[in-house]
Amino acid sequence: MKHNNTRKKLALNFTTIALSSLFLIGCGSDSISVDETPVVVPPALTGWQMVWQDEFDGSSVDSSKWSFAVDCYGGGNGEAQCYTDRPENTTVSDGLLTITAHKETFSGPAVNDADPNYDPLDSSKTLDYTSARLLSKNKGDWKYGRFEIRAKLPQGQGTWPAIWMLPTDAVYGPWAGSGEIDIMEAVNLKTVTNNQAPESKVHGTLHFGKSWPNNVYSGQDYHLPNEQNPADDFHVYALEWQQDEIRWYVDDIHYATQRSSGWYSQYIDDNGDLVNAPGDAPFNQPFHMLLNLAVGGSWAGNVNNTGIDDSIFPQSMLIDYVRVYECADYPNTGEGCASVGEEAILVPGHQAPEILVSSNEFGKGPIFSLFSHGDSSALASGLSFGSYNPDGAISHAVVTDEVRGEILEISKTGANGNLFFEYPQRANLAHWQALGELVFDINIVSMAQGTEVLIKVDSGWPNVGDTSIALPSNLNEWQQVRVPLASLVTNGNRFSPGSTVNLADVVNPFVIEPTGAVVLKLDNIRYEYQVAQQANVIVYDDKAIAPYAFGLFAASGQLIEEQVDVGGEHKIVTQLTFNTNEAVGFYQSTGSVMDFSGFNTLSFDLNVVADPRDVRSMKIKMDCQTPCSSGDFDISAPELGIWTHYDIALTDLLANSGSTLDLTKVDTPIVIFPKWGDQQGVVLQIDNIKLIH
Repeated sequence: MKHNNTRKKLALNFTTIALSSLFLIGCGSDSISVDETPVVVPPALTGWQMVWQDEFDGSSVDSSKWSFAVDCYGGGNGEAQCYTDRPENTTVSDGLLTITAHKETFSGPAVNDADPNYDPLDSSKTLDYTSARLLSKNKGDWKYGRFEIRAKLPQGQGTWPAIWMLPTDAVYGPWAGSGEIDIMEAVNLKTVTNNQAPESKVHGTLHFGKSWPNNVYSGQDYHLPNEQNPADDFHVYALEWQQDEIRWYVDDIHYATQRSSGWYSQYIDDNGDLVNAPGDAPFNQPFHMLLNLAVGGSWAGNVNNTGIDDSIFPQSMLIDYVRVYECADYPNTGEGCASVGEEAILVPGHQAPEILVSSNEFGKGPIFSLFSHGDSSALASGLSFGSYNPDGAISHAVVTDEVRGEILEISKTGANGNLFFEYPQRANLAHWQALGELVFDINIVSMAQGTEVLIKVDSGWPNVGDTSIALPSNLNEWQQVRVPLASLVTNGNRFSPGSTVNLADVVNPFVIEPTGAVVLKLDNIRYEYQVAQQANVIVYDDKAIAPYAFGLFAASGQLIEEQVDVGGEHKIVTQLTFNTNEAVGFYQSTGSVMDFSGFNTLSFDLNVVADPRDVRSMKIKMDCQTPCSSGDFDISAPELGIWTHYDIALTDLLANSGSTLDLTKVDTPIVIFPKWGDQQGVVLQIDNIKLIH
């Protein structure tokens, strides 16, 4: 390793001389020889000035430049390694930093140090491999510049080396709204898949957009010339970052460029609104560097031959040096020092989706249509398609079916990824929880054996509720699926036990996630109320149960409604005080109707606190969107101050004189009032309102 150390020192001297003279040697590479070992001298680039470096000349990691991650978190990608700060996983000697992954059982914290519950002494999670991750956070943080890392990469199925950057402060929200810059990543190098050439690509990538899982990424891969493999020798991986532009290099060959016209950041501001971040955000803030070797996970473990080949370990990533430069003349923008290759690919990236104004009508019943072939735009207004797609395995298209018209077709080739309908403004859908169902038609065209289809509603990870749906027994047949929304809340997130969706704060009202390869079609995706399968429907019990809410009508005078704690078995009740002779109180599902034709009884408890009238008549009725109604129905007034239970047969309401009640479209299960025209001074309380099969 002596030659490597000599090489980098001479390279540094040549670069320093060139920079001091501001003399442009050229865009190619010059070679010299030391002990018959060829030395590649980095190109002298006008204006670049070194501001930070680590040549790894000591015998241990320089703690003034690097910190260690210590956790078994899995990197957020389901990786199989615990990161440690042990010498078994990290050494510095002979001018090299060596990060080594071992096959060994190890225990550590289940969360990373960004989590408020992080405890370095925690040993709650055990994984089957160890490795290391170094980071320069708060020790080396830069906005714009040139970053050079000379490295030799590991090989084999399941290896995932990375040289990358994260924002030091998450100015634009959680990952990946504040961005990620991958200088170099590679997976499974030298692995031979289906008699193809050995895996040899390296990748340069940007992650941005919104917080996960509503983020996107764009990037480019690169093959070394002459069938070289990055696992066989050292190569220089570099990135030049300036305002509005980022460029990737291997051995000074410029192979990819991305520009701010193809990236964006949208985040929730202090007012709770989704907004576009300014300028070339998120890549306009200080970032720090990370060096790590992961094992398995959502990328390495799911491509090439898949899984992890235990026989290859231990595997190491060797780092010869890390050097950081700034553009001396324009350090605030990084412009003016670019090294541009004519063959570099301009990566198109992604455009920021339109931010729509939140609507109070979004998510209203009685039917909330998300996707329908009857809609000219198919996807409901305010929604947009999104996907979590780390492997590029899932795709979708709105296609035309000869019978149905526009339908949604989804294709998935691997295990990872989902498709979702996003409402960035976030919606309060709590009124669907008790009685709502997520309903859709599905047609399975093809499916790999063992594949499940998960349906989810999402308040932002990990606040997700999911369920696995029953699938059609025959291919190419349409079948209706009904998922009670209450079951999603109860089930919670199978991938994050203890977490579940908050239907009062929904960002993705529909998520579909096949667990394997599949081609399927969807249509008529909607929320609707469904009471047919309910043993009883609770309208009020200590509070109104959505979608029901209290309402009143007073033709004159005043009707006062209060929620009163009476203690005992009744606890919170609704109290109505009639300072009028012409008023009614009711519980109604505004704009929503229910089919109660299979129900038998309207049940409630009533207590009359005060009633100064000579004739204490009391009435109720049930409405089905006025003027459709049961008409005024007399009930016996209870003794003053005594709670009395009532069970009113729905057949009696149907048979009431003048009734036009239609039980298939009830919107107001109960209206209650003293006799119209004679109400003054009555105070009543009502509780435990429900309909019973």
